Amino acid sequence: MKRDELATFFAEPLIDMGEKEPAFEGIHAPQGALGAQPIGVTAQFLENAEQYHRAYFDTSYWDTLLGPALEAAGNPAPARIIDIGSGSGNSVMPLAGRFPRARIVATDISPQLLAILRNFLRARPGGDERFGLVCVDAMAAPYRAGVADLAVGAAMLHHMLEPERVLERCMHALAPGGWAIFFEPFEAGNALLYLTYCRILAQASPAERAAPGLQMIARWIDDYRQRHRPRDDPFYRQLDDKWMFTRTYFERLRAKQGWAELITYALHVKPTGYRDQARVHLRLGAGLEPEALPPWAWSVLDESDAALSDDLRAELAQEAAILLRKSQRP
Repeated sequence: MKRDELATFFAEPLIDMGEKEPAFEGIHAPQGALGAQPIGVTAQFLENAEQYHRAYFDTSYWDTLLGPALEAAGNPAPARIIDIGSGSGNSVMPLAGRFPRARIVATDISPQLLAILRNFLRARPGGDERFGLVCVDAMAAPYRAGVADLAVGAAMLHHMLEPERVLERCMHALAPGGWAIFFEPFEAGNALLYLTYCRILAQASPAERAAPGLQMIARWIDDYRQRHRPRDDPFYRQLDDKWMFTRTYFERLRAKQGWAELITYALHVKPTGYRDQARVHLRLGAGLEPEALPPWAWSVLDESDAALSDDLRAELAQEAAILLRKSQRP
């Protein structure tokens, strides 16, 4: 996307970051944001971006989640899309595939991750002519009013110091009737997993607690507790994952900000939800196989899974889709 067209999305002049750093050529930033130090952003998104990309890049997974979410939104046909917290393109590429005529602006606070996406786009058939890459803080992005039909954020709100500011920016950017779609961790399901992990750690022998699998569980327990600090605690700036949400939280924001509609629904509602999540934690959190946990620990996880009905699993979401619709009235 040429700079003149990309500029129609933003209320501030855009500067090509390549003018100061050649490695970021083709990535733009609002003039007022140039040189600003990211606050509350950890190294894994910046200097360790390549490692993060290798661990978490999975466009097929996000395409699977986008399908039902777009159906819940009434199968919109957006001409202009803003992807928020794009990283290296997890949701950008599925959106491009589903809406082959749409213009897509991919935004992220990390120019390193956007550079990975830029290189991928330039190498693909058709190039990058319908994409724009903008390095900007999602909490302060200076979008023009009503410039987008759809906004999407794939697992990015929980990294924000103030997620409500991201939603405010989305509301401003969306045209009347436009949808904002997010996928985020929810507290209810993770609270039960936390209790299950605490039970496993309490039952483990000293030798088992020293093993890598139980150490991973101990780290996850500590991470869960950190997220429950008071929100004004400066420690939050050091955390990568800062939030686990509730529907009540989004209901408050819907009313406060004036969204016309809120839809939430649980993702991955399966009889083996806690067993499956533990496998993900082992793999992504520590690069471990399931054998890293003793068989009795898996039995404890299975007990938690078996205690829930399908309806309760849907209510006690570990992860959920969040859809917010802007009013049709200007």
